[in-house]
Amino acid sequence: MKAQFTIQSGSRAGQIDVLSQPFILVGRHPQCELRFDADQDLDVSARHASVTLAGKLYVLRDLGSTNGTMVNGQRLTGDHVLASQDIIQFGTSGPRVEFASIPDPPPSALPVSPTPPVMETSAFPGASPAHQQILIPKSGSPGSFKLPHPTPGSAGATTRIKIAVQEQTKKHRTVQYVLFAMLLVVTGAYFWSNSLNARRLAAQRELLLGQVDSLVAQIGTLSGTTQALQGALDSAKTEAQRLKQRISASGATGPEIAQLKAQLTAATQQQRNLAQVATLDGAAIAAANRDAVAIVFVQFPDGRSFTGTAFAIQSDANGGLLVTNRHVVVDSVGHLPEKVGVVFNGSNQNFKADVVAMGHETDVALLKTSVHRGIPVVKGIATSRAEVGEPVAVIGFPLGLDLQKGADWRQLGVAATLTLGTVSRTLPDLIQLDSYGAQGSSGSPIFNRAGMVVGLIYGGEKGSNGRIVYGVPAGAIKELLLRRE
Repeated sequence: MKAQFTIQSGSRAGQIDVLSQPFILVGRHPQCELRFDADQDLDVSARHASVTLAGKLYVLRDLGSTNGTMVNGQRLTGDHVLASQDIIQFGTSGPRVEFASIPDPPPSALPVSPTPPVMETSAFPGASPAHQQILIPKSGSPGSFKLPHPTPGSAGATTRIKIAVQEQTKKHRTVQYVLFAMLLVVTGAYFWSNSLNARRLAAQRELLLGQVDSLVAQIGTLSGTTQALQGALDSAKTEAQRLKQRISASGATGPEIAQLKAQLTAATQQQRNLAQVATLDGAAIAAANRDAVAIVFVQFPDGRSFTGTAFAIQSDANGGLLVTNRHVVVDSVGHLPEKVGVVFNGSNQNFKADVVAMGHETDVALLKTSVHRGIPVVKGIATSRAEVGEPVAVIGFPLGLDLQKGADWRQLGVAATLTLGTVSRTLPDLIQLDSYGAQGSSGSPIFNRAGMVVGLIYGGEKGSNGRIVYGVPAGAIKELLLRRE
């Protein structure tokens, strides 16, 4: 059996994949068999779904994807047996594919013995009455032969016919013996192959169990420097132990082993990310930069009010410049706010600010505030881009004032939140973070290990509960500063 996927939309529209594996992983990860573009098909998760051959049927399963899997317009809530011409869509706006099952070609026919000669009765002149009636092949029939005319003293006609028939069927018996011997060999090879495959799968399962034990031990050596990171470590350890139980209870079939290997690979990558984050000195980064982070209050002419985050990058005796997102200070139809105020971390004083510059194609804006004797600024803007796998820290106001005691900020002052994570993807105009905490608020600065700004948050992946966060690279800040000058 083979599975054919005709891609109807997305970056690979018009392409056809024909796959013969019993377990087909679907997603944007490089290890997926049915793979979509990692940078363009963003509705597809890294490991989105699987298609498993069960007997002569293909079964589709969603692997906990972010945007879900649809079959013929209906969202998948469990396993689905695929039929030819089923339309599968990965994500509500993701690529669509048409499925078709291609059966194996029929086996070649085995050799068949020729049809025995068709006989009819006749009599030989001069033969004894006991041998008058004999069988003679019809003229022209397959396998026909000519009987010799009996002569005095020769063997009887019946004996000669038996000899002739034996000679004719000798080759057929030989072929049958050879075929029987081949059948014995094939049957033996089949059972030997099954036995070998069972031993191989059992060995793979034992290997996976060893790898999970190693993973649990590695997670146990890490400690969280923040409550959010410790929660992520505890969650990763629980997931690894659950994976071990599944491997132990597995029947060690090929599709099950392949699926468990994929899950173990994902868990191992998560542990590596957590190990990187655990080495980050978040406290030192916060101490050097948090006083320069401020909550932004924005009020539009129609009375609507919003909050965001900003951070100061320049200061002088009369105030300074802060960076935030353009969408924080401009509404959906392009209107500027009527009032803008900033309150720095640990403070309860609201300073008036003005929008002085905005990016044309980037989600960046500059605010200017007038503060006697200046304002605190961040340590600096990084000269190099963030790298995939690099640990980062985010400081901001992810829930605005919707926190315990948030309404009392005028007495207590505002308090920024520190969140840790890792860089999972970079593009010229985007930084993607795997973050371990609440969803970052718009405008929050992203700091590298050295405490330098490498970008600012502008949003997150819908449905990820704040675990996938997007940011604008710091180069956009430098470009806006140069254009303003």
